[in-house]
Amino acid sequence: TPHASKPQTPRADKRDLLTMNQAEVDKRLKRLRRQAKFLDACFYVPCTCQRVRLGVESLVGLVPVIGDFAGVIMALLFVSMICGSFHTPASIKTQMFLNVALDFVIGLVPVLGDIFDILFKANMRNLELIERHVKEVRSSAQAIELGAAVPKVKAPASAYIPRIPIKKGAAGRILERTTAPAA
Repeated sequence: TPHASKPQTPRADKRDLLTMNQAEVDKRLKRLRRQAKFLDACFYVPCTCQRVRLGVESLVGLVPVIGDFAGVIMALLFVSMICGSFHTPASIKTQMFLNVALDFVIGLVPVLGDIFDILFKANMRNLELIERHVKEVRSSAQAIELGAAVPKVKAPASAYIPRIPIKKGAAGRILERTTAPAA
């Protein structure tokens, strides 16, 4: 006889911000910050009063073409690391991929692309996007827990369907339909 399968219970997603405790969120964000800093801002450029910082991706990007392809691979791995850590809405993923694409395309231009890569810092921008998202989700979840009123969105006028009053007889048969009053 075949083995009876156990009923599948839905498993909690380990990336869900609403079920994750604050310590786990902080741990994951810390790891992402460390990775973004490594890719975009781990070295200071001398004689700039520590204002200009380079990362490994910027240094690798100095190698023509091959460095740019290696940089885009590192950036895409970072985006996948972010998406593996937290549920990320499609709109934020799109912004992240646009940051990476812009960094890659402009980075292909020989000297200006390298300067742009140093200043644009796509990975740090992607980190800011996910940090902002985490903050918004966590603050709205806390507001709901505290019983704060959640703003209701009013449905558009086209969503309202007028009701037509119906007169029924004793046996439940429809005797007459009246028209809805003109609005």
